[in-house]
Amino acid sequence: MKKRVVGVLLSVAMVSALMAGCGDSKETAAGSAGSSASSKSTASASSSGAGNSGNESTDSKSAGSESTDSKSTSAGSEAASSDTATYSDLELTDEEKASAKGLTIGVTYCTSSAPAVKVFAQGIQEEAKELGIELIELDGNFDAATQADQMNTFISQKVDGIVLNPSDGTSLVSSCKNADEAGIPVVTGAMNVDESGYEYIRTFVGPDDKDVGRIAGQTMMEALGDKGGKVAIIEGTAGSSAQVNRTEGFEEAVAGSAVEVVAKNAADYDEATAMGIAEDLLTKYSDLAGIFCHDDTMASGVAQAMKELGYTGSDLVVVGYGGSAKGAELVQEGYLVATAVQPLVDEGRGCIKALVKAINGEELSAWYKDEITPLSKDNVESYDKSLLW
Repeated sequence: MKKRVVGVLLSVAMVSALMAGCGDSKETAAGSAGSSASSKSTASASSSGAGNSGNESTDSKSAGSESTDSKSTSAGSEAASSDTATYSDLELTDEEKASAKGLTIGVTYCTSSAPAVKVFAQGIQEEAKELGIELIELDGNFDAATQADQMNTFISQKVDGIVLNPSDGTSLVSSCKNADEAGIPVVTGAMNVDESGYEYIRTFVGPDDKDVGRIAGQTMMEALGDKGGKVAIIEGTAGSSAQVNRTEGFEEAVAGSAVEVVAKNAADYDEATAMGIAEDLLTKYSDLAGIFCHDDTMASGVAQAMKELGYTGSDLVVVGYGGSAKGAELVQEGYLVATAVQPLVDEGRGCIKALVKAINGEELSAWYKDEITPLSKDNVESYDKSLLW
């Protein structure tokens, strides 16, 4: 059989602590939401991914909120350096920690079924438990209308703050505006809302998904060499910031090269769905040279399709993103060319810390970025596996 390279690039762009994607995986977080933490969970989440990505940020303004005095008017990706910070900048003072006890925070996840979101949720739950915060966690089931209803519920309940892991970056802008007008601070995590909604959120905690896509595109070009070839993209949730920005970043990177994107299909971060898509792609395009997957869960589905169709690592080069233990294992086995570690737990913790600061009237940076760690055959064996999800 003629050797081919199916590069499923794991876009490696994370900035500091998720969610597959929702993220950034159709598997999102519903975990032990308040089991150990004093949390009231209606739809718990525990691990997740998803990653939201960069938009340009602007300045900050005062907010007319009962609990906060000021807020950042924009939170997004590719923000100016003065509006961008790291997770270490979210460390709470003893006074802020004490003030957090007894707060009620509503959390709406894009889904509670994706592994990456579950990990993101784990970070939220751990931080809330340590601070004595009560959580109300809801599963959006990949439906923006459902999440909008959940946001309205939080507003009517007069929660102290909201963490939004949006399934759709545009549809939920009005919900963020409603919360802002009610004086309830909103922090987006792992994935972001559309730029038109930046003025209604206090900050975004998550990766630069456009950069994730660019890195994936560069990795794909390197793997395929000068000959290039036809490639496909298996995306996360259609309409989410992670889906839009990871694909755009990838296409920007390969533009003008010998790499041609011939297909784009959303698998909602679901392994079985991605496996079926990969089988169809490899059957339809006999000359397919690569596949870029928006997260490791979907890359794992592609690897399964390879095995079912008799492909080995030398026939197909797969690359994913997110930094799951399974992804690292597939890199070691040769089914993935590379992946990258997204600090989802830190993302979740960062969202809670950011809300505590916002509730205390502290002005936040527009964007708290993930720090991404690429994993390839060169460093995967020595990497601390306890940092994987």
